[in-house]
This record gives sequence, structure tokens and C-alpha cells, in this order.
Amino acid sequence: MSSWERYNIAGQQALSAGKPLDAENQFKLAIKEAEAMSPNEPKIAQSKSALANAYRQQGKYADAEPMYKEAVEFMIRVKGPTCQELVPIYDNYAKMLRAAGRGPEADKMDAKARAIFAK
Repeated sequence: MSSWERYNIAGQQALSAGKPLDAENQFKLAIKEAEAMSPNEPKIAQSKSALANAYRQQGKYADAEPMYKEAVEFMIRVKGPTCQELVPIYDNYAKMLRAAGRGPEADKMDAKARAIFAK
């Protein structure tokens, strides 16, 4: 098992256990590991999205949003605007926007996810 996998699994377990601060730390380490693999490694976006989810669970929407944006932009650049990996990122981004009281923006993210899913 790679270091990235260990950090990612530990972060997911921390989120599931209701420990988003612990998850945040693990996902930051996962990002560093993924970035060391390759500048175009899709795990970078996956880790940033996971970190954004940890921020979202803590109500840190101002920290979560840039991570979601970076994850989306990265996946579009590396895999294209209709790659399936974007669906969960858009879905979680929409959840964050709704929690922040930004329903119309959340609806746009949902529409982007549905458009990819329908292809």
C-alpha cells in the first residue's frame, strides 16, 4: 500500500468517525504524496476534493470552496470536461454551496454532474 493510499484511507476513516480535523490533516498529507507522483496525477484532485469534504463537515466553506474549484479545474485539464470523476466532485461542491445558503449555484453544480452522468 502506498503512502497516498494510507493517508487517504486514514482520512476517510476519520471522516466516518466524525473527526474531520484528523481527516483534514490526513488529506493534506495525501495531497503532498499525490503531487510527488506526477503533476498530472488524478489522485491530486481526489485528495483535494476529500480535503474539501473535511472542511465542509466543519462548516469551513471558505476553505472548502477553493479546494473543490481546484479539483474541478484539475480534472478538466487532465481528463476533460466530461470525465466521470467530476460527478462526485460536483455533487459534493453542490452540497457545500447548499449548506452555505447558495442554492442557485448548487443547482448549477448539480446540472453539470447530471450532464456528465447522462453521457
